[in-house]
Amino acid sequence: MVRLDPETSERQARSMTHLGGKSTETLTPTRSFLSRFMKYSCLGSLVLAATFTSAAADSKSVSAARISAVIQLVCVDEQATGYGTFQSHNQKIVSNRRGFFMTHLRSRNEAYTAQSWRLSWSTNGGDSFNTLFAATNATNPPLLESDADDNLYLVRPDFADGHAYLYRFLAREEYRDPKITRIPGGAAGKYAMILDPRRQQLAYFAHNNSFHLLGLDGAVRSSTNLLTKGKQAALQYPLLSLGEDGTLHTAWTTVKHGVYLYRDIRYLQSPDGGQAWRRMNGTSVGLPVVADDGGPSDRVTLDDEFECHTWLSNFLVKDGKAHFLYLAQTNPPRQHYVRYDLSSARREVDRQPDFRGETLSLRGLDGFFASTRGKSGSTLYCISRDANQPRLICLASDDNGTTWHDYAVSGPVISPYAIGGCREVTADGWVIGSFTDTESDPNDSQPKSKIYFLKIRAGMPLPRAAGGN
Repeated sequence: MVRLDPETSERQARSMTHLGGKSTETLTPTRSFLSRFMKYSCLGSLVLAATFTSAAADSKSVSAARISAVIQLVCVDEQATGYGTFQSHNQKIVSNRRGFFMTHLRSRNEAYTAQSWRLSWSTNGGDSFNTLFAATNATNPPLLESDADDNLYLVRPDFADGHAYLYRFLAREEYRDPKITRIPGGAAGKYAMILDPRRQQLAYFAHNNSFHLLGLDGAVRSSTNLLTKGKQAALQYPLLSLGEDGTLHTAWTTVKHGVYLYRDIRYLQSPDGGQAWRRMNGTSVGLPVVADDGGPSDRVTLDDEFECHTWLSNFLVKDGKAHFLYLAQTNPPRQHYVRYDLSSARREVDRQPDFRGETLSLRGLDGFFASTRGKSGSTLYCISRDANQPRLICLASDDNGTTWHDYAVSGPVISPYAIGGCREVTADGWVIGSFTDTESDPNDSQPKSKIYFLKIRAGMPLPRAAGGN
């Protein structure tokens, strides 16, 4: 069985402590973990209080905002585990000509070795979903990608045998009887995947430092250790993005050794799709790269943020820019939207401590970007939790992140967690995602939370109110 580190449990408890006073995502609950959780839950309550106190003055103006669109919500599962859509650093929902597809966990056992998971399919624009495939394994929610032929590619780890598994659901076979490939040594609690259509491959990166390239025919092309632990910290949450020129980009959150602290966020890129790696300025690096500041990767977090939690919610490369979304849990907290120019390796935009449009302000530990890859000048969207009210909001930018505008809001959501989505706006013009509304403590193995699908009509006009950023 894969050994799941203590920091895993602590970080996962912390995320929902901040967002709603509840623990989440614990992979291997123990008495020592529970005692540590009680300690950190107090810290989370303080951060949450600071967040809403600082935002309260804006609550009246938010209600008067001119909003372009509505975040539509559809309940997919009314009885699911609180870890159902863990987490926003990876992609678990896609679209193609056959419809929308998403994965989630339904239930888990106490030892976290038997998770019931589903692959669901909607053929009516997300109004309802049917179960396409279901199984029970020692896993977190599986990853999803889809290609130009409408085939689905699903990857999940297996904590029991230490490997990961690629499932290929072929459209020509109506997604029946998936072809399964073992990815040796690929099991870890956090992982990311991206489709590289030009090279006809998938890149899969797990938090045990292993990086794998998989052919769309199911063949494992290569496996290597991309990172190794440093003196201060180790890899914890990996993320992947693909540029229009075929450059593969990765970023990750580190965790400090021996202490519950998400220490910093770092970055590398590969011009050949995952074989050779370099810094943003083009300097080549040898593998494995030291994961913390002792190695040659680029740091995204600020000099004074090493001693507070910083967790990368999501990142996306678009039109020569790298976009990062993270919350620094300083006092008071800083919600960062950061943009780097990839040609100059320059940090050119940092919206903090508030990331806002005309009246809406976004703040949370999870969220995602979406756009249309390959369409220069397309609108960039960012979805997360409202800083002022228990609901989701969407900000939008039509100048690749230079300015941001109010775009969409949802109705009330009690305790949204793991707000993730599809990187690509769908061909018929929707931003799509999913999240868990955690109505009970996820440490309770009984399924009491709800899984939601979300969609937002893309392409609506953006407000241009005086005083916008």
